[in-house]
Amino acid sequence: MPKNRVDHRPLSTPITVIALLAAVSLVALSLAGCAIDPVRDEARLLAPVAGEPLKQADALAAQGQADAAAKAYLDIAKGATPPAREQLQLKAARAFLSAGDTRQAQQTIGEVSRPALTIGQREQLLLIEADLALLDGRPKDAIARLQAMQVQTLPRDLRIQRLGTLAAAQRLANDPVASAESLIALDRLLDNEDARLLNQVSLITTLSALSSEELRKLARSGSGTLRGWAEIALLAHDAGADPATFQTRYRQEHAKRLGHPAHPRLAEAYVKFLSGGYASGDSVTVMLPRGGRFAGAATSVKEGIEAASRADSSGNRPALDFIDSGQTARARAIHAQAVGAGADYVIGPLEKESVDSLAAGPALAVPTLALNQTTRDSQPAANLFQFSLSPENEAAEVANKAAAMGLKRAAVLYPEGPWGARLASAFRNQWRRLGGTLEAEAVYSPTARSFEKTVTSLLGDSQADVVFLVATNELAHKLYPQIRLSRSSVTVMSTSHVYSGVFDPARDRVLAGLYFVDIPWMLNNRAEGALSRRRLSGSSFEVANPLARLYAMGIDAYRIAPRLPALAKSPGAFYPGQTGGLSVDALGRIQRQLALGRFGETGVLEAGESSDTPASENP
Repeated sequence: MPKNRVDHRPLSTPITVIALLAAVSLVALSLAGCAIDPVRDEARLLAPVAGEPLKQADALAAQGQADAAAKAYLDIAKGATPPAREQLQLKAARAFLSAGDTRQAQQTIGEVSRPALTIGQREQLLLIEADLALLDGRPKDAIARLQAMQVQTLPRDLRIQRLGTLAAAQRLANDPVASAESLIALDRLLDNEDARLLNQVSLITTLSALSSEELRKLARSGSGTLRGWAEIALLAHDAGADPATFQTRYRQEHAKRLGHPAHPRLAEAYVKFLSGGYASGDSVTVMLPRGGRFAGAATSVKEGIEAASRADSSGNRPALDFIDSGQTARARAIHAQAVGAGADYVIGPLEKESVDSLAAGPALAVPTLALNQTTRDSQPAANLFQFSLSPENEAAEVANKAAAMGLKRAAVLYPEGPWGARLASAFRNQWRRLGGTLEAEAVYSPTARSFEKTVTSLLGDSQADVVFLVATNELAHKLYPQIRLSRSSVTVMSTSHVYSGVFDPARDRVLAGLYFVDIPWMLNNRAEGALSRRRLSGSSFEVANPLARLYAMGIDAYRIAPRLPALAKSPGAFYPGQTGGLSVDALGRIQRQLALGRFGETGVLEAGESSDTPASENP
């Protein structure tokens, strides 16, 4: 039988590893004005209910049975009085979070009597609320909770947790520099060598979200040790999908950084973090169709998985078994066959019907990374995770990037039909969630001869400072120039659909200034490793193929499969993948934090590049 590592797989995400170094179950804080001693204070608060039931609940938590522990704490709380009752409720909420049950965690803290809390318990509640906000996609709310804490009264372990969670929230709020500064502060608190090493890996992966030019500016003008960290991150950024390149360059550069806190083994740890994750003897079954309309997509994903396996330098490369998942009605049976044959992880299936079948049934025996999203709105089967290059995810990311740029008032221009409506809705919902104002909307017909009236109507009396343009590459060539004629000062942003993967100077120059979100693998053309797009441009692989992005998806599917349980249970946890910064929401869906690109006069640039010379020649 396969090894089910849902509760026991070591956490692989640096920010969250550090955040959880203080115990998973937080303990009570002390009274106002006093230094906090968590162990002593919890013993004091729970003294009235100390006994066998509490010992049993704590034992369940220690054994990784978080859901059972949470329910046991709540049972004890029914007969307890303040402040012991509130302490038990907080312990239960934290246990529900560890079990991945955000709904129960939210319900539990909603039942806490706030007036009955001690000052220390209010601090603990703020930490739990911050974690819930992260899981709910509200990083700014998480930051507000963390900034409301009385940091000076916190003991070192809880300051470590707070800084780790704060760094995660700042990264998700599209502020990698602030996140890095929090991680630098965290580095000064850590005295365990392995913990420092993990934190420094997190610091580098966080800064690598910046463009090359932004990193160079930070290396010149950043404060304190941040300059040196930016230089190291630039090495990692340029290494791209092949971290071994970074390892070589880091060894050459480390001797020059005497006095900088970067660990000598940082590059080694970085390589292991990005390429490994599997245990010795692991087996992965990949469910992909061998025929039908998804065969082309399946081939691209398969090639990415195989390339990632060949590049895996961790020493624990798993066995890969590719099986045909073309019979969607038999998805459950095919999955059970894979588990029976010894699979520790399953990647796939690709078809929505098959994903729906897995989602609707009982819990799956092993962590399973579906390569599409279910159409069901309810909680899917336990152990099922959903990974797709969703256009709706891209539209929401446009809203995130626009807000991070300080834009406030949006207009939306989208094509008639279900595709355009879905993207417009995803942008609209996220934009309002972020506090933005929706100034105007317009729907256009893709077959129209002229778009002048539509664009003029959209922007005529509007005070919009950003336009979200939903369009294909072909339609963008018609619509974007018209928007610029109508309002030259407005920022225009779109999804990856406007970029074919190859820049044609004669044709694409009219798109200069248009921003779009895309996967890092498509935009980082400096990377020279074996998995990089630049290297593939010299092979038989078609970089302009519409399915090229699925190759990067295959790379990430291989690399995140063993990390899924940890990502799901750890608020703010992320993996810096080729398809974006990857995290898992409360429904097991992989959320992608994308890169921002911009068309220039001579090529596609990473946002932040000020020159009109592309980051590198486009493939």
